Amino acid sequence: MIHLHFIGIGGIGMSGLAAMCADSGYRVTGSDRGADRPENRRIIDALELQGITIYPQDGSGVRASRPDFLVYSTAIEEDNPDFLAGEGIPRLHRSELLERVIGESHFNCTIAVTGSCGKSTVTAYLAETLTNLGADPACLDGALIKRFRGGRFAGNYRPGGGKYFVFEADESDKSLVRYSPDYAIILNMGTDHYDKAELARVFAEFLRHVRKGAVLERGVYEAVRDLLPAGLEIRIIDAEPRPDSRYAVVDYRIATRAEAIYCHGRRARIAPSGDRAALDAEGANNLLSIYGLHSEECRIESRTPLAEFTGGRRLALPQGGFHTAMNALAIDALLEMIGFETEEVLEALERFDGVWRRNDFAGTTSSGALVYDDYAHNPEKILACLRAMRELASGDLYAVFQPHGFKPFGFMRDELFRDLEGELRARDRFILLPPYYAGGTSSFQPTAEEVCREWKAASRRPERFMTFPDRETLTDFLLLSTHPGDLIVIMGARDNSLSDFAASLTC
Repeated sequence: MIHLHFIGIGGIGMSGLAAMCADSGYRVTGSDRGADRPENRRIIDALELQGITIYPQDGSGVRASRPDFLVYSTAIEEDNPDFLAGEGIPRLHRSELLERVIGESHFNCTIAVTGSCGKSTVTAYLAETLTNLGADPACLDGALIKRFRGGRFAGNYRPGGGKYFVFEADESDKSLVRYSPDYAIILNMGTDHYDKAELARVFAEFLRHVRKGAVLERGVYEAVRDLLPAGLEIRIIDAEPRPDSRYAVVDYRIATRAEAIYCHGRRARIAPSGDRAALDAEGANNLLSIYGLHSEECRIESRTPLAEFTGGRRLALPQGGFHTAMNALAIDALLEMIGFETEEVLEALERFDGVWRRNDFAGTTSSGALVYDDYAHNPEKILACLRAMRELASGDLYAVFQPHGFKPFGFMRDELFRDLEGELRARDRFILLPPYYAGGTSSFQPTAEEVCREWKAASRRPERFMTFPDRETLTDFLLLSTHPGDLIVIMGARDNSLSDFAASLTC
């Protein structure tokens, strides 16, 4: 039995791959700097239930067991204690190992999902849609899929029936070019890690390895069209219809409808119009409606995001946000390419339990504000998150962002400011926390205070930008400043304690 030792096994990508390898018959051990932190136990506990031994990241696990291979990610520094203790032991990058395990598993159909934004959510959404269609897919994701959590699996790996395998392909370190899937989705092109010219080159190289077909967002297609391999079937998705659009979002809106109306203490039958009780003994509703009033004592309403695609295809989306409509459109285009029936796909797309730390409702504060938790960590994702939150808030928006490292924060600071300056309303607040530091080499620049001063100096409304030195001080501000109808969203990547912080604000 081949013995693999994962350095940083608690990471969201590494832990899923470790679970897959253990499930595939490998002997797996690992180490992690944060294995003892409470916020990481949801992943560590699941790995240990699979019989995986996890050591401190001090080289002791490597010296004790002398594995056949050391598995690492791009984030692991060369002076890592496990590397030093394992001198002479062959190394496998996580992408090399995944390529190997996919080949050994003999799946009939492999599907890779990539792009600068949304790939974890779409990987989950696609896998769950296939599950709804009865296809029983295996899945490896860079996020914890709520429906697949439980027992031996934290949610970022799901064993399947052997035919379909859906996985997230990471563009951040260009490792996606190792894979040769049957089908692929490329959702978008952002500036999270590279400029668009370099990203286009990477995506084009990846597409040369795709065997059968790919779904590309229009901007991606325009960037790589001259580099596409001959014979690869391509379907393009558009955010709005064009004369040549086959897959486009025609309409996206939030529909409000009455679920129940109570008159005189009793539940009333709802009229076909859905806006009032069907029986009105006094005839008062018609008169009051002229003045915009209602005679009902209690009304329960729901707000449902609806999408319409070209070809008259309509569905009620499981989550809000225009980006959810685009995600559903990409999956619809891909599954129709593979051969699934359109109506069955649309029905399956309406059921999705979601992903941990993606548009996650945490609860309500004692002040009556809603609290959400989200993984958004680059300008495109933050903007999409804020727009989705806007659909849920009737009051002001309090957006809290913890950058996931000093280098990414410096890379995005100018673009993020430009996006926020155009997006934030007068009474909204965008609040910076100090960047997350996970260890390793860092210049510790820029600081949140430095960037906040810079943004205030350049902003038309400087009061919208704030920073706090710690979560305790921020908690006091949020609970004292917010009111019913306001919404607080906690954003940031890599630090699982952000989810616990969001929950701590609620009562």
